[in-house]
Amino acid sequence: MSNFVQLFRNRLPKILRNYKPYLWIMLIALLLRIVWAVAVPVVPLSDSHAYDTFAQNIANGYGYGWTSTSLTAYWPVGTSFVYSLFYRVFGHTYLPIVVFNLLLALLIIGVSMHLAKIWFGHRIALLTGLLLALWPSQIQFTTVLASELLFTALVLVVVMVWFNERNNLWSRAILVGIVLAAASYVRPTALLIPLLLLFFRWVSTREILKTLNAILIVFVLMALLIAPWSIRNTQLYGQFVLISTNGGANLWMGNNPNSKGEYMKIPTTEELAEMNMAQRDKYLGAVAIAYIKEKPLEFVIRTLKKLVYLHDHETIGVHWNKRGLVARYGSEVLLPLKAISQIYWLLVLGLALIGIILLGKQHGWRVMIAHPTVVVWGYFTSVHAVIIVSDRMHFYSIPMIAILAALTLTNRLDWLDTRRRLKRHLVSERKPA
Repeated sequence: MSNFVQLFRNRLPKILRNYKPYLWIMLIALLLRIVWAVAVPVVPLSDSHAYDTFAQNIANGYGYGWTSTSLTAYWPVGTSFVYSLFYRVFGHTYLPIVVFNLLLALLIIGVSMHLAKIWFGHRIALLTGLLLALWPSQIQFTTVLASELLFTALVLVVVMVWFNERNNLWSRAILVGIVLAAASYVRPTALLIPLLLLFFRWVSTREILKTLNAILIVFVLMALLIAPWSIRNTQLYGQFVLISTNGGANLWMGNNPNSKGEYMKIPTTEELAEMNMAQRDKYLGAVAIAYIKEKPLEFVIRTLKKLVYLHDHETIGVHWNKRGLVARYGSEVLLPLKAISQIYWLLVLGLALIGIILLGKQHGWRVMIAHPTVVVWGYFTSVHAVIIVSDRMHFYSIPMIAILAALTLTNRLDWLDTRRRLKRHLVSERKPA
């Protein structure tokens, strides 16, 4: 034990020296989020209110629902379950959730920098971390009860583990299966991520059979870990429900004659009123699919529009903190905060789009199309463009967007540095001997 302590003491200065810039970025991110958490009270709104209510009921032993007699599976249980653990230990207070959000933010930034360093190098990793540290909506979500930070962190851990070639494929598959099961409990969007991992490894190794076996392990573990909740849901509704009962509803919201691509209220017809949530979800999904088949061209146009809507603004962090902000500072603070969030988002989004082009020019278009930053961003974009969109639904892609934006910034800094060097060289040549 003493030898281990001595070894750690000897290596600590080197570790701190090598990681000092990264630690500074993490510290900046932490301080900004602590300032926000102190300045803005937590007042749950919209989905946050649902997560809060469900978590309280789980903690009190009433089950997952609005009340003990109104159990549900409409939302995935993962986020509320995590919050319920805090409520069981600390009572109904939001401080542990805020601290949890702080830790999730640091995890997201740290893993994003790690991935950026693997894929592009030290400088792009640092710029990625800095962009995420200063990102307004990510700071604002410190005081929001939501699934976005938790889901993003879990997905990033999956990507980090999968690309860690120092560990053997089978141990990685086991760990990925466990983490992806947890992510699926938070958002079922994670269910198809193993297919992305299959694609990444096939591109890099061309070992299709070995990779298929590893992905099979991932899927089997996910199925085993999700099965208890599926059994609960099936017993509750009398028919099989994997995780939640909002998939068909979301598909209908994004694909019906009155759809604008965003959340809309489910109609209150007599037919739907007689159905339970699982039956309603299945029915609405079937209606949406029939509408898509009836008008396929409109579906394509609508999907492309939703792709734009998904990325045209980012003010949800202010909106979901609205009650706390207005209560403490008045409504006049909302517009400036939204403007800051929107400007930052559009700037980074523009840099990221340029980054995709640079990636293609520097490494070839095949590499660009298959690169994890592009594939992960494209996956989440495609899924939500088919169903419904809102600005928070591009949050899961933000780490990849930040990495691509950092690629553009680094390229620009290199260009400026080359220009300065050339200018100094020309000036020195003109000086008389």
